[in-house]
This record gives sequence, structure tokens and C-alpha cells, in this order.
Amino acid sequence: MESENSLKEFLNEEKKRILEPDFLVRIKCPPNPNKEIWNSVANKIESVLSGRKLVGIHCTKLMDYEIEEIIKNGLMPLEKSYAINRVNKLYKNGLISEKLKNEIANKSELEENERVGKVFTFYNISTLQFEDGLRKFFTYWGGESIFQYLEDSSELRKIGIPCIIFISMNIENIPQNIKLGERFLCIFFNDYYCPTGMEFSFNKKIDVLKVIQRDNKLFNDLTNIESWDLNAD
Repeated sequence: MESENSLKEFLNEEKKRILEPDFLVRIKCPPNPNKEIWNSVANKIESVLSGRKLVGIHCTKLMDYEIEEIIKNGLMPLEKSYAINRVNKLYKNGLISEKLKNEIANKSELEENERVGKVFTFYNISTLQFEDGLRKFFTYWGGESIFQYLEDSSELRKIGIPCIIFISMNIENIPQNIKLGERFLCIFFNDYYCPTGMEFSFNKKIDVLKVIQRDNKLFNDLTNIESWDLNAD
């Protein structure tokens, strides 16, 4: 209890400094008296987490054969050739028009440095109820690099199965600038001192633990998607 009170006092003091309007006052403040115990507990959390794995989440809309593929082979980072192969398969099966196939093949998003070679995941289960952030991922097939900024994306509404994909990632693969110990403390105290959201990108294949499809009751329990406006753009 004593440590918990000290951690709370550390957060309260840090927030006072953040809100202090005078910049000179902020930079001249003496060290937070509870900083040592804060760092100590955060480091202990990091030590406990070392060698363990995090369960993460990736949301998208897939064809049934794609679901089978990622369960078997994992989630692959974005590569233009792989994306085009996915689109060509839809076209050969008569699921999209030639116009749409060609438009997607020429999209700049398939070559952006911020996207290529990466898989994006998040780790807060509550994010699954973020309608504005996830609606398009469950509405349009293919992922953001494919459906975003199309002249007409209506064909992608008609195909695919909305999926919640649970993945497994080694703690050691989390970006080094992410201080998980501090984030876990902020989550515990429901405090905004450091970011409590955990969204990371990885430049390697990720193992898939489970895929929950739209027709599974658990999908709605996690997202409350039945209350969403899926007709909104």
C-alpha cells in the first residue's frame, strides 16, 4: 500500500508539472521525490515481462481461403506483390471488376514507407469497440492500403468476412522506445501520464493464435458491432 501511494503521488506531481503554464517553472522543478520508486517498480515490471509474450489484435476483412492461410502461415507484412496477387485472385474468381483490379495495383499506398514491410497490431481489448477507428476495416475487404482512397470501393463491401485476429508476439520484439513498465502502471492507475494505448507495427511475419469471424457471438461481444452504423463511409 505504501508503494501504491508513492506511485500515485508521483503521478499527481508529474501532472501538476505538465499543467504548469510557465515553461521556466517546469524546467526548474526539483526531481520528483517519488521518481526513484516509480522507476524501480517500472523496471521490476519490465523484468517480469522479459521472455514472455503479448497477445495482440489485428482487425481486417478476409476471404475464407485467406483465413485458412493466415491460420497456417501467420500474418504477413505488407508487400506490393503480395497485395496484387490477392487482388488478382479476386478478379480471376469474378469477384471484382478489371477497373478496380487495375486501380488497386497502381495505388501509392502499396509502396509507402510507413506501410510496406509492416504488420500493424494493437493490444488494448477495449479498442475493439472503437467504431470510428475500426468500422472501415470490418466493412471493406483487404486492409487500409487497399481500400483507402479508391474512386469507388463499393465492390469491396460485398466480399470478405470481418475478422478479429489474435496474434502472439515476443516481448523482446516490442519497439525499444516503448516503456511497457510505465504503460502498465498507467493502465493500472487509469492515468494519462504516459500513453496507455498500445499500437505497434512489426516488420516480420506474426504467429496467429485465433481468428474470430463475424458470425461468432464472441465477435459482437468484443466489438458491440451490432450497434454500429456499418453503412457510414
